Amino acid sequence: MPDDFEQLQIVKYEAILIRPDAEIQLKKHKVRNQLRLIGEGSYAKVFSFVDPDYGIKFALKRANKDLGERDLYRFRQEFEILKRLKFPYVVEVYQYDETRHEYKMEFCESTLRNYVKKRNGELRFSSRKRIALQFLYGLNYIHSEGLLHRDVSLQNILVKTFNSGAVLVKLSDFGLAKDRNSEYTRTKTEMRGTIRDPLLVSFKEYGVGNEIYSIGWVLSYIFTGREALMSGTDTPSRIVRKCTAHDVTDRYKSVLELIGDVEKLEATPTDAPA
Repeated sequence: MPDDFEQLQIVKYEAILIRPDAEIQLKKHKVRNQLRLIGEGSYAKVFSFVDPDYGIKFALKRANKDLGERDLYRFRQEFEILKRLKFPYVVEVYQYDETRHEYKMEFCESTLRNYVKKRNGELRFSSRKRIALQFLYGLNYIHSEGLLHRDVSLQNILVKTFNSGAVLVKLSDFGLAKDRNSEYTRTKTEMRGTIRDPLLVSFKEYGVGNEIYSIGWVLSYIFTGREALMSGTDTPSRIVRKCTAHDVTDRYKSVLELIGDVEKLEATPTDAPA
């Protein structure tokens, strides 16, 4: 090339040669998928469907048609929060539809309540401990991301099951999540479906100690399968009592501190590893 050759600005170019083994063509079916209602709440409905491109079942969460502007904002914020969270124990979301006010998400077969209820007589302590730790790892992660869930309940914790019997706990329903960067924090919101700390006076003042209270109730259910606080003298009962102490200052100061005690729990001699 001559030294005095004038430099050209490339505006657009197209490849002349391509390598077939470096490409993939995705099929796009135009068949309409049948939605099956699998859950319903005050703000949204959840459906399941099988994506024909992948042959995989997904969930779809759709805002109720009568929602006001503020609740629609919160619905969209829930998606945005989940979209930025990347952790094995938090449900994944994929796509938001601005027209229908809905988004696709990872499908999970059961809620924690139903999963434990159906297997309560056969669940070994080692399995309960693993479920409890996955639940706590997920909450510790979102706390480390500057979030408080504020709606921890047996319905909002999902369980993904596998043919081998293995399970993955998935935190979901972040519609009431408190983000330090958000200007929308309701002060008089009724926390529907929430295990509410009786010491909580204002939703605006909700803190880690209040979240720990709800966590204690969930842990009690995981360990016993009963929707009542454990009252025994064993170590799991003592952990639950510390979570739900009548004085907030007596509770665990963080989920990480709570994890330390749960990790130390030992299975009974007759409870072989699952």
